[in-house]
Amino acid sequence: MTANMTKSLKNLMLGAALLIGSAATAQAQVPNHGIAAVVNSDIVTTHDLRQRVMFMLATTGAQRDEETLSRLQQQALRNLVDEHLQMQESQKYEQTISDEEVNQSVARLIGRNGLDPNEVVAKLAAAGVSIETLRDQVRSEIAWQRIVNGLYGSRIRISDAQINETLNRLTANADKPSFRVAEIYIEATPEIGGMDGAMEGANAMIEQVQGGAPFPLLAQQFSSAPSAAKGGDVGWVHEGELRPEIDEVIQEMEPGAVSQPIQVPGGVYVVALIETKISKADTLYNLKQVNISDVETEDAKTRLFALKDTLTSCETLKDDVDAVDGVNQADMGELKASELAPELIDILAATDVGSLSDPIARPNGAASIMVCSRSATGEDIPTRDDVENRLMEQQLAQASRRALRDIRRKSTVVVR
Repeated sequence: MTANMTKSLKNLMLGAALLIGSAATAQAQVPNHGIAAVVNSDIVTTHDLRQRVMFMLATTGAQRDEETLSRLQQQALRNLVDEHLQMQESQKYEQTISDEEVNQSVARLIGRNGLDPNEVVAKLAAAGVSIETLRDQVRSEIAWQRIVNGLYGSRIRISDAQINETLNRLTANADKPSFRVAEIYIEATPEIGGMDGAMEGANAMIEQVQGGAPFPLLAQQFSSAPSAAKGGDVGWVHEGELRPEIDEVIQEMEPGAVSQPIQVPGGVYVVALIETKISKADTLYNLKQVNISDVETEDAKTRLFALKDTLTSCETLKDDVDAVDGVNQADMGELKASELAPELIDILAATDVGSLSDPIARPNGAASIMVCSRSATGEDIPTRDDVENRLMEQQLAQASRRALRDIRRKSTVVVR
């Protein structure tokens, strides 16, 4: 049997398991027509809400104390309201999400935690929960992602300058570790009590993970980040690709660890470090130095700053410097980033090819470095397309959050 046939058979079996499981549990339930919320013209029933809370309990292993149940119910209702808003937007654009797409997404989500789909369906059925509650959530996520990509994907422009800046940083750090990361983002909304409520929610996530709850399912249920649809999986990242607050934390973590709450403007992150790998890459520089000696350091730095607009090419550097009194230049040759001091790497990462770096103080003057070329060698080197795609994902994530907030503000939501 070929790999493709095996994959197709697994998908077919998964689809059958999910659909059969859904039908079996639905037949065992008694309809409940109580109203939990009205979302524009849609109704969220108390049955829907109870199913979602029970699903959270069954999949996350959360405690059944009063405080936890209250938090789960609040989160479940918010999720259901957002899903109705997302599906209402989807209907405006006449989208159709097939069962096959939903089943495949559910399979990926469950598979990220190493679980067997049939076992998950059986576990939920035993708890009186329909797998349809997860399928509904996944369906709305697929629909919403299509809308965001369609509305904003063609409008967002990633400039060459943005790509170059990111590539400079990544290439300069090519010999440093890369990290596979998952995240849960708790947005500090007024509904949960702002930043204090977000911190409480983040601490609750950490407590549940430590108690054995699967991180991907917690992310899928509670995270406000777009990565929630993938169980919080951000994928492999290099140093400097994530927010500085997160970047700093993951470099101190061990694989398998979960961070303490990481506060950022607008919310709180909880990050899991899944795996670390040491890159077999390095950065190769071709450098030249421009220096001014035998003068006060600050005076030398001021002169070098002024020369940044004049000295703009390695090819003409010698002639350009010869034309300026008191300035010298020297060829530093080819150097690997692994041979340089971290402080110098940071300076080079912020310097474009063909440009002069900010001045560096010396005991009797100052010096600047001109980057003649920069290239990464070895494995795991991101391409321009890789960098552009990651930047696009970040921009789309911001657009997604803004769009959903705007829809919430314009909608009529009545909680009973």
